[in-house]
Amino acid sequence: MPRTTLRTATRCVVAACAALGLVAAAAPPAAADEPDPPTLPAVTDGCLGPSPVPAGNRISWPLARLAPEQVWQLSRGAGVVVAVLDSGVSAAATGLTGAVLPGRDVVSGGAAQADCLGRGTALAGIVAGRDRPGGTVFGMAPEATVLPVRVIDAHRKITENNLADGIDAAVAGGADIVVLGTGVQDDSPVLRAAVTRATGGDVLIVAPVNDRPAAVAGQPPPAWFPAAYSEVLAVGGVGPDGWPTQQLATDGGPDVLAPGVGAVVPGPDGPGVYAVDGPAVAAAYTAGAAALVRAYHPDLTAGQVRDRLLATAERPAGVPVGTIDPYSAVAAIDPDAAARTVRHGVTPVVVPAGSPPDGALARARLVTVAIVTLTLLLAAVLSVRRGWRRNRSGRSPS
Repeated sequence: MPRTTLRTATRCVVAACAALGLVAAAAPPAAADEPDPPTLPAVTDGCLGPSPVPAGNRISWPLARLAPEQVWQLSRGAGVVVAVLDSGVSAAATGLTGAVLPGRDVVSGGAAQADCLGRGTALAGIVAGRDRPGGTVFGMAPEATVLPVRVIDAHRKITENNLADGIDAAVAGGADIVVLGTGVQDDSPVLRAAVTRATGGDVLIVAPVNDRPAAVAGQPPPAWFPAAYSEVLAVGGVGPDGWPTQQLATDGGPDVLAPGVGAVVPGPDGPGVYAVDGPAVAAAYTAGAAALVRAYHPDLTAGQVRDRLLATAERPAGVPVGTIDPYSAVAAIDPDAAARTVRHGVTPVVVPAGSPPDGALARARLVTVAIVTLTLLLAAVLSVRRGWRRNRSGRSPS
């Protein structure tokens, strides 16, 4: 074989080997076992400290279930302002840098960019926590903006007036969506009027249903407000088995369900993470899905966004309320035709320990590198064959 042909073939093989090395490098590394984050504690004195468990590289069950990354090529919530009414939101929390407006503290005045209890920060992380390559993914709509409104005092007390003032403050601050982390058991003309003003101003209000135990064993829990108002999108939790995580109320029960257990959220201080459960968590996931819809369909009213979320919800057989489906809510051309009943499964979803949801990019790289590798190998073979032919044709017959 001529030396030039041999050199050419050798270079092709070396390039192919290098490409194969890229394939190995592109494969996501296996994640080591990570400790479970502690449950967000109910602070009654002082402020919540940082979690001892770092964010690491994990995907929570709710995000694996809702798969918001499937929507992100269409919408990431840009331009949508989501007001979080709870204990304030830490502007320094992991994954929320640059996402939190000053907001308003209706309890003691001033801004609401601090969070002593960690509740509001947890909900904000679920709504709009920024995804970090190679790290934990927190939020549904990572380009939405958070408007914090503090309505809970340091002792976790809440009043109808504080909720009403908080809703008014959210509307005045330019919120497109309002999500509440709590509610009250008594109807109130002041609270009802604030809800009417907000929804009349094209603001979608998302609120959790009552998760308090019923007064009488075996009886459904009483309605919670403002979730019980017809204008409000009332949300209950659903577990990995597809069933609601709390007993449904007879009045003001949930309009829709969302994951209500196993959320991984940033703490208000430090890089650590906590775990949170409850209908407020479900409401936050629903508010994040609503932000994706409002960003992609800016012409829709708040009522139409609500209708899309309800019409496209998955409805497992035997479960009276549907579970939100963010992708269908955003992408459905005819939301009413998208309503579907899915088989109710009993096997919980098992989330593997692995990389955050950037697998599509990794797979695309693998496919591209594999194609390049095969092309180079084919070029090497063809080059060798051409060299043989030229060598044979250049010989004189004996």
